[in-house]
Amino acid sequence: MEEKKKVLYADDDLDDKAWIIEAWETLDFPLQIEFVDNGRQAIEYLQQSDGAMPALIVLDLNMPEMDGRQTLQKLKNDPQFRHIPVVIVTTSTSKLDIEVCKRLGASQFLTKPDTHAEWQEIVQQLQPYLA
Repeated sequence: MEEKKKVLYADDDLDDKAWIIEAWETLDFPLQIEFVDNGRQAIEYLQQSDGAMPALIVLDLNMPEMDGRQTLQKLKNDPQFRHIPVVIVTTSTSKLDIEVCKRLGASQFLTKPDTHAEWQEIVQQLQPYLA
């Protein structure tokens, strides 16, 4: 049996969480998704993980308490976490957001889709980080 890769997914939108789970299940990719609602919770999760780091971190930009930009900056400035690829999946299409996230160290910047088929495309774009 193939080992499940772990993804830490920080997003406060319940609908988007449901979409991403459904898309992963449809594509039948062995994966364990851990959800948190904001960047502060993502950092706390990583600090309490006892060395079992996720293969990928996915961040929304617009979250309460600590947004995706702040979280990305904190992750990439921490030697313990900077090696983990971080993909931004957000509603923003702002060129400034894209530039800032790339500069801060995001591996990829993806815009949240509206349909199940488009969410499957997002999942397919995330899979190379889990190989």
